[in-house]
Amino acid sequence: MKKYKFTIHGSEFAVRVRKVEGEQVMLEVNGTPYDVTVHREAQPSKTPVVMVRKEINTKAGNERVKENFKPVEESKRPSAKTIKSPLPGNVLKVNVNEGDNFKEGDVLMIMESMKMENNILAERDGKIVKVVAPAGKAVLQDEVLFEIE
Repeated sequence: MKKYKFTIHGSEFAVRVRKVEGEQVMLEVNGTPYDVTVHREAQPSKTPVVMVRKEINTKAGNERVKENFKPVEESKRPSAKTIKSPLPGNVLKVNVNEGDNFKEGDVLMIMESMKMENNILAERDGKIVKVVAPAGKAVLQDEVLFEIE
């Protein structure tokens, strides 16, 4: 219950608000009860309105894969004849030369990236055709380091 004091044309009124229900207010002025209708502008709610999404019909994962699965054409397949940089950095040391054979797991190069040394390992057996990134070169991610066969 809230209490107010009003002065109107020199007369003082003690007002107590008893109950508020929408626009209906029950109050007491100098001990006399009144039911009052309050007229006020409608103010927009500060509470956001929650929108409910419509149900989405989806297909099972294996059905979507069947619909979208198309083998990549030979001409569009990525070349396995290069070794690319997995991260940007500087080439510190190259452990192989042109014409060298390498085995899977061999350390081909050491790169520095973010103040850490990273070993560039061979993912399969092969032969170095060309060293594209010599020691001291700065490389970006996915830049070619070696051409292989």
